[in-house]
Amino acid sequence: MPRLWLANAEEVLPEADPFFEEFVRTRTMRMFPRFLLALQPGDCLVAPLAIPRDHAEYVAGLLELGDPGRLSLEVRGRAVPYSLVEGLLADPEALAGIRERTAQGAWVLEPFVESPRVLRLGEETGLPAGRSAADLVRSGRIGELNDKAWFKGFAASRGIPTVPGEVAFSHEQLREAIARMSPGHPELMLRKGVFAGGAGNTHGSGPELLGRIPTWYAGGSVLVEPFLDIASVAGSLAWLGTTSVRFLGIDLQVIRDGSWSGFDYPHPAGAGVDRIREGTLSLGEDLHRQGARGYLNLDWAFLRGSPETPLLLECNFRHNGFGYVTELAEKYFGPSWERLEIASREGLPTCSRNAAELLERLSGLRLEGHPILLSAPGGRRGAVLTSPPEAGAFSVAVFAEDASWVKRALERVEEAA
Repeated sequence: MPRLWLANAEEVLPEADPFFEEFVRTRTMRMFPRFLLALQPGDCLVAPLAIPRDHAEYVAGLLELGDPGRLSLEVRGRAVPYSLVEGLLADPEALAGIRERTAQGAWVLEPFVESPRVLRLGEETGLPAGRSAADLVRSGRIGELNDKAWFKGFAASRGIPTVPGEVAFSHEQLREAIARMSPGHPELMLRKGVFAGGAGNTHGSGPELLGRIPTWYAGGSVLVEPFLDIASVAGSLAWLGTTSVRFLGIDLQVIRDGSWSGFDYPHPAGAGVDRIREGTLSLGEDLHRQGARGYLNLDWAFLRGSPETPLLLECNFRHNGFGYVTELAEKYFGPSWERLEIASREGLPTCSRNAAELLERLSGLRLEGHPILLSAPGGRRGAVLTSPPEAGAFSVAVFAEDASWVKRALERVEEAA
């Protein structure tokens, strides 16, 4: 059944936040080309900008998706505040394009994140929308799963260890929470309940944070927590399917220059990993019974000196980087993908101006007799360009049976780029 894939990533952000437009422009808009990797033959991606043709040709050849010119539809209209779905609903030409594309066959909508807006689009186009129970989406419960404050309370009520602290819902509550917690903690971490990519976080001393509030806070929930000495962060992934929950694995997140830069899979075995698996399955099965369907991606912190008790940080209940890379691995390598080592990196520097130029730089790379770049079906190991160059940076994922090959291949890719 073909899917009309909606790249509505902006819906996980708070539209009233003063940093919303900047984040959409600098981060979210650069994400859309990578969603081509989520497509199956016959699918179509709806995005708010044109996908570069050279990148579409590369992905189409790699995954045998057919005509690259048929892989995506661009929505040129712009709603204020920005919303892909609102733009679609307000653009008769775009809606007509969707109806024309989906006139043949039983199509379904596949959103990046399920929302009431997506349900409205489903009603307008006559296409089934999403996987979760409609009442959960319409009531906002699916959206709440992506709210750090709500999910922290949900997890704690089920016995999952979380970061201690308070939740504030107004300027006054935020100032009071900072004042209460400052005497016992030299530094505090503030995390906006609804934001993504770490851009909704700030930390500092109590006085520093109090001075920052007027321009940083624009309403909604904020977690006020001690600034922790985190040794590493792990991500767990489970698929809440039609009839059951499937645990997919745990990664080790990679931080470069103070920012998230991707992940390594699988997470090195060690104390605490079994607890992450148990906690993920417990929460996933609970949500599954309530009617939630889709990817459950959880972030966990290992504190320095406490490797046996990971703390749950947040939930991403939507398509996510861990999910689309493992989906890519399964589509390309088949069931054996779970035995692979994977290194996924985002924001790598390059002097290439476009995908064609970067692919040319990588095409001659070889390691132990194998081409490093995967460019057609049938490879046993190699690197996949997951996002084309944009503002001097690109993304890549490397797959192989052993970690040493992955590490050396990634180094060669970075050098050549």
